Amino acid sequence: MKRFIFILGLSLLAAGPRCCFGQTDTNLLATGDWSEAVSSDGHALRGRLLVYDENSRSAANHARIYLELQHVFQGGWDNPVEIYFEFGGRKNLHFEMRDGHDQSIPQYPVVIRGPVANPYWVTLPCESTLRLRADNILGPQSKPDGLEVFVPGDCWLIPSNATNDFFLSATFTSPSDHSSPLHYAFWQGTLKLPKVKIPVKKP
Repeated sequence: MKRFIFILGLSLLAAGPRCCFGQTDTNLLATGDWSEAVSSDGHALRGRLLVYDENSRSAANHARIYLELQHVFQGGWDNPVEIYFEFGGRKNLHFEMRDGHDQSIPQYPVVIRGPVANPYWVTLPCESTLRLRADNILGPQSKPDGLEVFVPGDCWLIPSNATNDFFLSATFTSPSDHSSPLHYAFWQGTLKLPKVKIPVKKP
């Protein structure tokens, strides 16, 4: 039975593996650089952020944020690696939004109600790449004047009349207190995902 919670202000939904309406390669706004590869148990992982324009089926004006992970082959081990995800409340992903002067962008408070996503495992074969939806899909259906960046634990609004720059960055951490269900190598560590510049969306 699914649990439901009422979320006020900046206590937001967790992201998980969900339907993305087949639009993961359209309306690209920005692509981040790859992070440095981090090794764990003989396997290396790197990641980056991708930002897309809103989903055309939604009445809201929300950016689509993806976390892309790549299993980097370093020789010696070619088995799959497993990664544990628990996005709710910044448990895996912690985002930051800063301006061109490296100052924090103020939060944009929202009120939503929806299901809490369960933790899950991802298995990455050797030298494979996987893209995961990392923003909150279920959210307010109002259409703000600008682009809303709505991720677990945080929400920002990039106004259509903004004159400064907006940079989104994140850290991804896989915890060490879970056992692998398939008994493959279990990646543990922290990726520092480079900042990506999100352009101002004009009306």
